[in-house]
Amino acid sequence: MHGWKERTLPAVLAAALLLCPLTGCGGSGAAAEAPELIEPVGVDVDTATVKKMDLSGVESYQGQIIPEIKDLYFVNSGNIGEMKVSPGDKVKKGQLLATLTSVDANVKKLQKQIKEKQAENKDANEISKCDIEKLREEVLQLEKQVKAAKGKKQKKGLHKQVKEKQEDIKLAKLRLTQQKENQALEIKQIREDISDAKKQTKESKLISPVNGEIISTAGGSGYMVQGGTTAIRIANMDKPRIQTEFIGDSVLGGASSYLATVNGKQYRVKKEEQEFTSLEIEMGQKPPNSCFDFEDNVKLNVGDTATIDFYSDMAKDALVVPSNAVFRDKQDAYVYLMNGNVKKRTSVTTGTVTDAYTQLLTGVKEGDVVYVQD
Repeated sequence: MHGWKERTLPAVLAAALLLCPLTGCGGSGAAAEAPELIEPVGVDVDTATVKKMDLSGVESYQGQIIPEIKDLYFVNSGNIGEMKVSPGDKVKKGQLLATLTSVDANVKKLQKQIKEKQAENKDANEISKCDIEKLREEVLQLEKQVKAAKGKKQKKGLHKQVKEKQEDIKLAKLRLTQQKENQALEIKQIREDISDAKKQTKESKLISPVNGEIISTAGGSGYMVQGGTTAIRIANMDKPRIQTEFIGDSVLGGASSYLATVNGKQYRVKKEEQEFTSLEIEMGQKPPNSCFDFEDNVKLNVGDTATIDFYSDMAKDALVVPSNAVFRDKQDAYVYLMNGNVKKRTSVTTGTVTDAYTQLLTGVKEGDVVYVQD
């Protein structure tokens, strides 16, 4: 059984029974109690030797290979300008799937506005420069008049006019500087508006992040969609995962490792993040399934079956026997130690238990031989 099997024939016991009648053998004639026979005379007895091995509890669940599901959504609300795909379509990574309306028009409007503003500012600045040049010409003319003037009173009046014009020039230059600064701020604001609009334009497009297959769409052209609400659902065929029935924290939390077996090959997997809280699950609000992702990139076919084993209670160098060598009643667990052809019931304490083996913490030692029940 389980790789261990020894055969013994209770020949000595059989011979003794033939020589001595069941009513007594020797003694004063009082009836001797017949020994308890665990196995019929002449029937082989299965046994196993207590040995050491690493043992871990295993709980298994069946699952199926499914693709990773991607939910795509627009950041902003709006009407779909164009839905370029339908359910069942195969798409490639980077492919344009859908757009929202009116965002591109806003970008073009702002770009036109900035060009108009730049032209308007150029004209305004040219006018201001011309005004400054006129003031300079007036200063030159006044300076000529000062030179030609003969009376002190006349010269004094002209000098005053020259100073006033020079102050006017300073003020005109200052106004031009301030005007250019204001214009720069206005242009900067428009450029920022364009940048925001371009960002919105990018966000108004749904691009496929994977190679896959379209599962569903929210609607066609003109359909109103809310920002953050799934507009397109796509199956990522390049990333298989395993879906099982719902597996709670009592199993997941107690497992030291998970291993999935698909088509005879084992893979390390990890549980996807649980969206439901422990309290919600206790209240019955739990998802219908659990999903597990492969830790490494794998190539598997959607629809293949899988088995996930959850390993727990790892025991190193454990004393073990076949699980069907351990018996239980209301009081305790026990084994039958074999002493030659005699079975001796011995109480034991069990540790890690699997379908094949059971760890014995007390009652036996390495090398002991135990009876194994068929």
